[in-house]
Amino acid sequence: MSVVICFVLTFSAFAAQGKSLVLAVGWNKPPYIMASENAGYELELVRQVLRRMGHQLDPVYVPFGRSADLLLRGHVDLALTMNERLAIPPEQLSDVYIHYQNVAISLKSNSLEIKDVSGLRGHSIVAFQNASLLLGEEFAAAASHSGSYVELPEQLSQVRMLLDNRTDVAVMDVNIFRYLASSLVEDPLSLVDIHRVFAASDYRLGFNDRRLIPLFNRTLEAFMQSEAHAELLKKYQFIALQ
Repeated sequence: MSVVICFVLTFSAFAAQGKSLVLAVGWNKPPYIMASENAGYELELVRQVLRRMGHQLDPVYVPFGRSADLLLRGHVDLALTMNERLAIPPEQLSDVYIHYQNVAISLKSNSLEIKDVSGLRGHSIVAFQNASLLLGEEFAAAASHSGSYVELPEQLSQVRMLLDNRTDVAVMDVNIFRYLASSLVEDPLSLVDIHRVFAASDYRLGFNDRRLIPLFNRTLEAFMQSEAHAELLKKYQFIALQ
């Protein structure tokens, strides 16, 4: 990790002098983030908004749990997929730019009845990194009373564990599951039950320099109503949650 931080510090110093901003990005979360292609719906949305502001992006890919720490220490200019639950001061956060729809997913063959978050108690759960912080106290309590609970930074592993019946429940965003599972099996949604027990999670862009936030918010609002945003949704076959 020291190599990553040194790399980030070098680029952050450069960013302060020019228009290139270092952005901490969580590891692969297709279709939101596709690290190998330096692309994805979420990354491209933020890139296009900042480009309209006159800035370039230098993404640095780190485990999701490290993004907030790097931002708070001033090692990066921006951090993707942030909110108040990650201990980022509100004055360092933009308006909401994206909603994730986390769900609980189980195999149809197991016939699990999960009607609310408390219904997860007693089941083995594999979740995304920081889920116990981001999904609220009720989920954290259910996780602590599960048969087993693990959080993984690489979400394809979650999908594989579920499809191999090595966990009862996978907790993750429905778009991420659909995208990743489609690379492993045909018609993955026909194999699973989707338990919609969570509200949508709102995320904001974290800023080291809060003076950039008002312009970002105005530019974001205009972009979301533009044809460019409609084309971005179509490109990733993405369901935009309201």
